Amino acid sequence: MEFSIGTEELQKIMKLMGVVAKANAADSSGRLLIDAQEDHVEILANNGSTALYYDSYETKIVEPGVVSFNYSKIKSFVSSFKIWNGTAGAKSFTFKASDKATTITVDNIYENGKVSKGKLRLANFNPALINRLPKFKKADFILNSTIFRAATSKVLYAINPNMDFSLNALQGMNISFDDDQIYFVGSDSRVLSEYMVKNVSDRAEGSVTLQYDFIMGLRRLLVDDLQLFWEIDGHRVAVKCNDMVFIGRCIIGHEYPDYKNALDAYQDRINIRKDVFMDLLLPFTDILDAEDNFRLTFSIKDKTIKVFNDQANFELDQDIAGGLDFAIDLNGRLLMQTVDAIKDDHILLKFTDENKVIIFDSSTFEDQKALITPLKRR
Repeated sequence: MEFSIGTEELQKIMKLMGVVAKANAADSSGRLLIDAQEDHVEILANNGSTALYYDSYETKIVEPGVVSFNYSKIKSFVSSFKIWNGTAGAKSFTFKASDKATTITVDNIYENGKVSKGKLRLANFNPALINRLPKFKKADFILNSTIFRAATSKVLYAINPNMDFSLNALQGMNISFDDDQIYFVGSDSRVLSEYMVKNVSDRAEGSVTLQYDFIMGLRRLLVDDLQLFWEIDGHRVAVKCNDMVFIGRCIIGHEYPDYKNALDAYQDRINIRKDVFMDLLLPFTDILDAEDNFRLTFSIKDKTIKVFNDQANFELDQDIAGGLDFAIDLNGRLLMQTVDAIKDDHILLKFTDENKVIIFDSSTFEDQKALITPLKRR
């Protein structure tokens, strides 16, 4: 095998592969598979849970072939060179493989015209030890990366990937479809967050729950305003974007809980400015008792909102109609995370009594709903 590839292209690929390849792993999860074909080079990393393919056409193939070697060593070597700027830097890297090793060479040109020559020799491993998963067949739906990044930023805080196995479905993020909306939801049974966007895809029904590591990996790979082509096939999920395919797993065999009715179960509602609400909560950041579930009492009586625990007490006069009398004990950390995640200037609080969940919503668009289950009051 022998080929050359531009420095900028190779550095970009090595950065992307770091999302999947485990830098300090000695087994195949820390290796790359390089397949030089007739017109391009295919690079694959597979850590056993997620996998990433990248097809590079910015290459010059001298001799096709397949090799596998350690990721961390090539990454540090490649990233140490400056990209060619027209007068200085490294233009490209050349890969040449024998049966036992792959040699990577590069010429580094300086402003004065001097040239230093670099060489890295990597031991080859058996390429068959890296599982070459099916790549991508047909898109089930298309989703913009900006929407995906926005949705996940609003629901990830509610997911606990280390949930008890009996609640396996709650270890990931659920995406469901109807004719009008796409719903993104995360929950750990104590808190739930749902974000919905207009459904402009071809899919009008169905539900899929994505594993947490796949969600986090995809977030790291993406920039805004890219078209993501999604393929769902049983337990397998693949997302194609330009020359990249990211593969992971869905959570199957466990239905995602039906939570919709809980978001509509309330009697009263008030509207409050988000910044004012956060000003009430932030002083409690370091004075919540972990042994008492970070307990914080939230109450409304007549026109006064009060937030307090055993150490502190804050009150706010608010124009509230109806003479409400309501109090609830909540996990203060979850309360802060929930309010912070809602991207709106005003928040709707919806509630019934201390034994029911308290519901939060974006006041302007009513497109981001969250709920927190109460703590038993003392």
